Amino acid sequence: MGKVQTYRDLASFFRNASGFLLGAEFENNLFWEVMQKLQESGKSAWSGNVFHKGEISLSSLILPSGYLLLSKGNKDALIRLAHYGKSKKWKIQGVTGPEKSVLSFASVWLEGVKKAPLDKKEFMIYSTSCFSFLKGRKPTLLNVVEPSSWPRAQAWTTLYANEADPPLESSTLVSMTRSMMLKGNLFLLRKEGVGACAMGGFGRATPRSFVINEVFVPKELRGRGYGKELISGLVGQAAAKGKTDCILFSDYSGPNNLYDRLGFKKIVKFCEQSF
Repeated sequence: MGKVQTYRDLASFFRNASGFLLGAEFENNLFWEVMQKLQESGKSAWSGNVFHKGEISLSSLILPSGYLLLSKGNKDALIRLAHYGKSKKWKIQGVTGPEKSVLSFASVWLEGVKKAPLDKKEFMIYSTSCFSFLKGRKPTLLNVVEPSSWPRAQAWTTLYANEADPPLESSTLVSMTRSMMLKGNLFLLRKEGVGACAMGGFGRATPRSFVINEVFVPKELRGRGYGKELISGLVGQAAAKGKTDCILFSDYSGPNNLYDRLGFKKIVKFCEQSF
């Protein structure tokens, strides 16, 4: 069922895993952010790859939160990793990753466990090619959020966090938004006669893509197409910064999803399962 190879440090893990992760870049996009944050903080984490016939078939690492992050991988490798974790008596809080990976791992991990899983959050990963999206379109012009505009961005971030279902931790989101601003990756859409009417940006990146975060339009301005214009501008900004694709997560599963209407492609369902 494969061999589990662990690593002494994250740099060694990523040198070995990066090519495999890049093969499913959209599904595995969270790995690049996690690796960057861990390296910046100097924190260590368990990390490992499952090999089959000399090739990586699954990558994973344990996050500071106690959750196990899984890549896209085949079922046998996920079963092998779950048995390995049990043999090492892991004390993990849950698992996150592409839905098929999470379900395959959890089916083994929860064998014989009477208590039902506590919580499960689901998102759809969407993507678009910047070139294809912008073909025949003139991207909307956006304004980079400057420190002088931070009070508005902070207030809108708090509203965004409170409107999420379930609500997000606002202080954590505000911190991330401020980091986006300081990197020049937070933008406002302004309209004549209206002023600032939408906000969004890039929270993380993979080698070829930006991940679009915090697409927000105030309630009183919704239904006027500002969200669509904002997305167009963000894709244009990604292309200008040398990225070939944009990725985003959406937890809205109802009809009339903005990203479906804009032609974004559904990639995979991503989920977080607590134990």
